[in-house]
Amino acid sequence: MAKPLHQRVVPSTFTLLLHDYLESCGYVPDEVLGVSRPAVDPDGQDRVDVVQWEQMLERAMAHLNDRQLGLKLGATVRARHLGVVGHLLLASENFGVALTRLEQYQRLIFDAIPMTRRETPDAIEMVWDISEFRTGILVGETGFAAMVQFCRSLMEGRADPHSVDFAHPPPDDIRPYEEFFRCPVRFLCPAPIIRVGYELLARPLRKTDAALEKLLEQHAQRLLAQLPRQEPVVMQVRRVIAELLRDGEPMIDSVSSQLCCSPRTLQRQLKAAGTSFRDETNLVRNELCKSYLRDEQLTLADIALLLGYSEHSAFTRAFRKQNGCTPQQLRERLQTGWHALDR
Repeated sequence: MAKPLHQRVVPSTFTLLLHDYLESCGYVPDEVLGVSRPAVDPDGQDRVDVVQWEQMLERAMAHLNDRQLGLKLGATVRARHLGVVGHLLLASENFGVALTRLEQYQRLIFDAIPMTRRETPDAIEMVWDISEFRTGILVGETGFAAMVQFCRSLMEGRADPHSVDFAHPPPDDIRPYEEFFRCPVRFLCPAPIIRVGYELLARPLRKTDAALEKLLEQHAQRLLAQLPRQEPVVMQVRRVIAELLRDGEPMIDSVSSQLCCSPRTLQRQLKAAGTSFRDETNLVRNELCKSYLRDEQLTLADIALLLGYSEHSAFTRAFRKQNGCTPQQLRERLQTGWHALDR
């Protein structure tokens, strides 16, 4: 499988984080940064080159004369600074689910360096591959601080990393870093790594995004009500697929496990009903998409994410192949009352 091509960009909402922080410190962000407050793309696709993001951070650090800007800035992160990914994390059942979603969709919040997840006897490692490209020190420190702070905000009780590794040289005083992360912090390491103890995975979240959960449930229920009645097994498969799509591509192993049967048995039952797992996945995804397109609260980027696509372009290609038009074209037609492509 081809490696994803990282564009070396970050969401424009990150610059909002910096603007908000400077304002809270009593400064006029436009004057400090030389960049106007961004008007975030309503479709969620607006990005900023990671080098430009580093330059903005450096200007702010110089103006504030604060080497610990990355830690302090990351500590102010909120769900809105992470876009729909932030809300999906808030809607997770426990930290293990949130961590899986973060791994799956991390390119939507940091599309600069590839990240992989490794399991060791002591902890889960999130490792960033800097063999081909390195970001600046402030980008790395802000990103790690924001990730740890946001994950802490999700969980009940104290939640700290197992340890943190940075690849860049240490500052003159590492005590503020150890105080912020509340764990061992090392510098000049082969790769940036955040380690998380296994004991945190089952930790329930402090709160969930009830509005998002309700929205997803409404769309799923609408889908099931609209589809023609089928054999019970087909209806059950469609229900489970609709639930799993928000976490990525549904796999038959996961669906069959929820239905308490083997993948082979499920395939046989679907074949007897005149359908297949792939056909049902495509049907559910397409019908959910049409339902989402009617909801003006959801951007196309939101919809792509909720349908299990990690990239907006893959969503558009798949939709065009199945429907003969782009999602935006269908949305515009639905908004003007043209339903020829609707079921």
